[in-house]
Order: sequence, then C-alpha cells, then structure tokens
Amino acid sequence: MKPLEKQWSMKPVPSAESVLGFQNAINASGPLATLLMQREIRDFESARLFFNPKLERLHPPFLMKDMQVAVDRITKAINTDEHILVYGDYDVDGTTAVSLLYSFLLEHYPNVSYYIPDRYGEGYGVSLKGIDFAEDNDVSLMIALDCGIKAVDQVDYAAGKNIDFIICDHHLPGKSIPKAVAILNPLQSDCTYPDKYLSGCGIGFKLAQALTQAWDLDKHEPYKYLDLVAIAAACDIVPLIGENRVLCHFGIQLIEEAMRPGLKLLLENAGRLVDGRLKKDLTIGDIVFAIGPRINAAGRMEHGQLAVELLTSTTTKAAEIPASRVNENNTTRREVDKQMLEQALAMVQELNENTVSTVLFDPNWHKGVVGIVASRVQDVRYRPTIILTEAEGMATGSARSVEGFDVHAAIESCADLLDTYGGHRAAAGLTMKLENLEEFRDRFEAAVDAVIDPSQLIPSIPIDLELKLHQINMRFYNSMNRMAPFGPENMRPVFVSHNLKDTKRSKKVGDGSHLKLEVCQSGVEAQLIRGIAFGLGHMLDEIEDREFSAVYTLEINEFNGVKSLELMVRDIKVSAS
Repeated sequence: MKPLEKQWSMKPVPSAESVLGFQNAINASGPLATLLMQREIRDFESARLFFNPKLERLHPPFLMKDMQVAVDRITKAINTDEHILVYGDYDVDGTTAVSLLYSFLLEHYPNVSYYIPDRYGEGYGVSLKGIDFAEDNDVSLMIALDCGIKAVDQVDYAAGKNIDFIICDHHLPGKSIPKAVAILNPLQSDCTYPDKYLSGCGIGFKLAQALTQAWDLDKHEPYKYLDLVAIAAACDIVPLIGENRVLCHFGIQLIEEAMRPGLKLLLENAGRLVDGRLKKDLTIGDIVFAIGPRINAAGRMEHGQLAVELLTSTTTKAAEIPASRVNENNTTRREVDKQMLEQALAMVQELNENTVSTVLFDPNWHKGVVGIVASRVQDVRYRPTIILTEAEGMATGSARSVEGFDVHAAIESCADLLDTYGGHRAAAGLTMKLENLEEFRDRFEAAVDAVIDPSQLIPSIPIDLELKLHQINMRFYNSMNRMAPFGPENMRPVFVSHNLKDTKRSKKVGDGSHLKLEVCQSGVEAQLIRGIAFGLGHMLDEIEDREFSAVYTLEINEFNGVKSLELMVRDIKVSAS
C-alpha cells in the first residue's frame, strides 16, 4: 500500500530578539532557548523549575474532591477489620494502579485483596461478576481504579449487597454519576484539583499520598511506587507536563536505580538489558514499546491478574513464572496482531476512498488485539478508525482518532445504538448489538463528516525548528535531552534541515523498505551525518542526484562503545528541479 503523504507543519518561532534575551538569561544556545519558549517556558524561574523537578512540588492530595471522604472510609474499614477489595482494569494503567494501591495497603493491613476482570467474560469496567465475587468473599469496601466513573448501575447493585465503593478514575464522567462513597476524578466539573489529566495509577498514587499523611507515615513511602506511575502515564499517553512530568521523571529514575524483579525480566526479554544492566538510559519510548505491550498482553491473551502477580513480586523467583507467561502471551499477541492487520488492510482496499471514517468488523477477530489493529489501520488509512469483533453475541471493539478530532464525541452521538461506550478524545471502546452495526457505521460516518476538517485527514508532522547540520553536536543533544521525559505536550523535538545531499553512501537496508543515510548540506561548512529512515527505502533513487529536505529527531547510536549522533528521519521531500 502506498505510503501516506504527510504535511509538514512548522510551529511558531519566537522573535530573534526575545530568543536572544532568554538564551542570555539562562545561558543556553539559541535553538534550546527556542524549544523552551515554544513550550511556554520564557523566564529563568520557569526554566529552573522545568529542568529541576522536585517531588516537594507535587500538589497536596487533599485538593482532590472527595479525598478526605475516601481516606476516612478506608481508615474506618481498617479500624473495623473490613475486607477491602482493590479492583482495576486489565490494561497497563489498571494493572499498575491495582499493583500500587494493593501493595501499599497490604503493608499496613492484611485483610485486603485484588480483582482484575476478565476481558472476555466480563468486559471493561466494574462488572456484576466482580461484585458477586466481593459479596462471596465478605468484602464491604471496593476501590475501583482506572474505571467506575460510568458504573452507575453496578454501584447501585453493590449497595444492595452492603458493599461501598470508592472510585478512582480519570475517564470522562457521563451525565449520571455513580452513588459511590467517594469519587476521585479531577475531570468532575466541581473538582478543583490543578492537574486534570493524571493516569488512573496517578490517582491511585494521590490516594496513597493522602493515606500516608492521614496515618502519619514517612512521606517517602508512596514514592517507592513511582515506577508504576511512570509506566501508566507513558502507556496511557497522558500529558507529560506539570505533575505528570515530575512523577515520570522520578519514576524512570526509580526503574533505573531499583528495578523491581518483574520489570527486570520483561526488559531482559525485550533485549533492553545486558548482564542485568540497561543498555542505555531508559526513555518513555522504552516503556511504551518494551514494557507496555508485555503487560497488556496478559489481559489481551490470558488474564490481567498475571500482570499484577508480576508487578507485585518481590523476588526474581516469584516473578519468573508470571514473567514467562506474560512474555509468551506477548509473542502470541504479535502473531495474532499480524494476521488480523493483514485481513483488515485487505478490507481497507475495498472501502470507498471518499469516506472520512473507517469501521471494520470480523466476527472471528481476537477481542484482545482490536485496539492495536485500530492504531495500525489508522497509520495506513488516516481516518477515525473503529475495529470490531463479535463477543458473546455482541459487536465490540476499539476506536482510535486522528490528531485533533474527538472520536469519543462522535461515538457518543450514536449512543442510542450502543450498549456501552467510554474513553477519551483520542481513543474509546464500544459495544453494540450486531443488528445495529450497519446503522452505526452510517451514523458514525455522518457524525465524523459533519465536523471534521479536511486537513485533519492528512497526517501532519509538527516541526519545532530548522537546524543546520553544523548546529548538531553532542553538547546540543545533551542540553536538549534534559527536557525529557518526552511525551504528549512535551514531545521529543522534531527538526527540519534543507539543502541536504546524499554522499552516495546511502543505501537500502533490511528488506529494502528502510533507508540508511549519509548526508551533507549545501552552502555550509562540510559536515557529514548519518541517519536511518524506516519505511522510506523507496526514496533512495529520488535523492541520488537532487537536494532534499528531511524531518527528523536526534538519537544516540552506540557501536563498539563509541557514541555518535544520528538522524531518525521521519519524512523526506525532494526539492523541485
């Protein structure tokens, strides 16, 4: 399938005068000062805070609506020897959240257990089966993490069994709010908590912080779970600014310095460890691509409980069995993913190219992989995309959006056709009766068509600024890398360079679809730099004798102990003849 044409979008650049003043104030290079100003960091103090995250600057947890009520109810449960059940979703955010709060509570109180719903038998969110399990085990308090904000009927069902609920969720609330004892969710209209976009695990961490204060514990106690918070934030794609940036900074540091046994086994399987040590500094990307898929594979292919077993193991021996099963599940997931993607892309070929959405259904697709396939299909056909399969006589699946489009709102406009739905602007899940599928497909297409801008159907590469090749050096890279952790709203800087020339040593690599580059630049002092362009092998002939522009990020390449900078090229455009 022909690669998608991408539009390049230059971010606004501050005036040269303002950049010069700021770079002198913070003693930085012009490019680095520009990058910071684009992120609204424009004075010495804000730069100091940005480059020096401090846990002491986290917001007081009791600023969150219902936090005191939640703490009082948990304290009462412990004082009266009630059985507490920590309940969470089966994805990375849910399983890390459960691991965090379950481990924290267990250190202070023995009568606590956890529950992860089965993706296939129970589906997303708080299930009636889970509540029945709680009743059978004399549970009187359930704490739901990364789910529950729309569990109105389920919370009422639990109340009928004398089971109280505390909900810790970060998804958008619906029109009706569950009658829980306490709801911790910054997205509630009457919650004044400053950071609105914590992960579900992040909200669990704030609850642990509040309990630590209320119980007069060492304030550092919740910090030993920051590795889990960082994993959740990275994999749930929350904005990495404000409180999330601080949590991720110290969470990554904790993984590097005191790696829990389960994570060590996952990273070994992913090839990120050599002789028990990380090959390079851990990044958000390493978490997203090496840790996240393996944790998710437990719930996709077997059961999310495996992930909690792995993450709460305190010794390597205890972690070995769940790690082995999680890694096997991930291998199986990749095989299923590849097969489903091939089938989905064949369906895409049959679609009307003028449609502005993609809705695909196959009753035999694996429910656990529909979200991954939706993302991959969207990469190929850049449209709001929904991938559906059949489970227990219903059509169920996942949606992924394009940049700037609210797919949750488009799905919500079809709510009368759905049994359940929920999620965010960028991703959502939904379930409907099979007979509603065709009408849903038509109405979803109409809902998207009514509000989407044609420019949103062309993938865009936002570019921070232009660099000359001679500006690229290790000093600049190291300064730029202090802006990490990179993620939404603080993405790794993207650069563009023009008037590039192939040195005649560029070549296709891999199966021929990738391009290994060596380039120089016309009109400036000679400097050669190498790069890799995945999926752009077809451009080799076009750049052979013509100047071109490249969009890229900067990465470190290490070979035989020697480190060098290279371009990770995202797109190439050849200059007009």
